[in-house]
Amino acid sequence: MACMQPNQTIMNSGEAGSPVHYVRHANPPPHPSMVGEMPSVWLLRDGRRAKRIPRSPNFSPSQESFPGITFSVNGWPGVRVEDIRNQTVYVDRPADFIFARHGWRTTNLALSWPGYLPNSSSDTSRRRIVTLSSDGEPITRQGFAQEIASLIAAVYDRSGRRPVACGWESWALNKDNVQPSDIIILSAHYYRDVWIPELYIIERGV
Repeated sequence: MACMQPNQTIMNSGEAGSPVHYVRHANPPPHPSMVGEMPSVWLLRDGRRAKRIPRSPNFSPSQESFPGITFSVNGWPGVRVEDIRNQTVYVDRPADFIFARHGWRTTNLALSWPGYLPNSSSDTSRRRIVTLSSDGEPITRQGFAQEIASLIAAVYDRSGRRPVACGWESWALNKDNVQPSDIIILSAHYYRDVWIPELYIIERGV
């Protein structure tokens, strides 16, 4: 599969300590949501590959209602769910009041995860989040990343009770397939009335 960063086609020779390694770290690529359709494969800062979670064409950045919210760390697009949950990293521009211009007090956040059908009676993959607290404090970029990571963890914790559609077993949320520690958050995009995050899965053994 084609990767997003054409300037990194020789990165396999760039192990830690090599000139290629330092050049790549010093020159992060542009965020993919800013330059076109999201790539099927993304190269992480440490050289590992991550693959995009399949989703409906309706949930593609080109179909968003207005520009999305991106997440990066030290200029490199994407942040690991595990790092956000453990509070071991801050995303770039963490204190930005990302929803200030909308004037919202709450908004909807949902996952679009392959192989699982929403449960209308108790759908843990969708929640309403507070964007402006009762004391007037707006949610920040870091806070929004934490909300996304929290939702992913909640869906994972309850996924064992739900069947996965045939053909999507490799995307199942469990210890044998996809865990929160495998997931990278690149951005979130608004479609009509809900924010859907763009998520990538770190390929194991690559």
